[in-house]
Amino acid sequence: MSSNSHSGKEIYQVLYLNHQHYAVPVQSIISVLALEKILSLPDTPNWLTGVVHVRNAIVPVVNLSFIFEVDSLADESRHPLLVLLRHPHDSQRWLALCVTDITQLIDTEQLAETGLRSSPHPCVKHVVDIDSQPLYLLDISKLFEQLMKDQG
Repeated sequence: MSSNSHSGKEIYQVLYLNHQHYAVPVQSIISVLALEKILSLPDTPNWLTGVVHVRNAIVPVVNLSFIFEVDSLADESRHPLLVLLRHPHDSQRWLALCVTDITQLIDTEQLAETGLRSSPHPCVKHVVDIDSQPLYLLDISKLFEQLMKDQG
């Protein structure tokens, strides 16, 4: 298998949440953790579930269901995993996503074969139909921008 450094191929991790499939670049993932206690914060946007203490850092927890306005269940036990992400341009900035499951890895060559289409949502780079379901390729930089915009 050839090296990805020169091929321009980007690898994505597929995440599952509330019957929706999302994908994040593998190089943005710091780790996957079991969901523990999330500290809720008053007067924050509904998509900001709260914060968690991870590796001596306070990390905001983002609920993608609210960002994308899809049916969301408030029961955190249905989302037992946290995917810890780093900002693509600042490794000191982190956020966490609550997810139900982590499935397959997929690369941009595979995605291009299925036909990438643009999305009107600013936090999504592209949408791809896989097995008759949309897969949302998340723009991690835009997620961080959304977080900062709504906190400011």
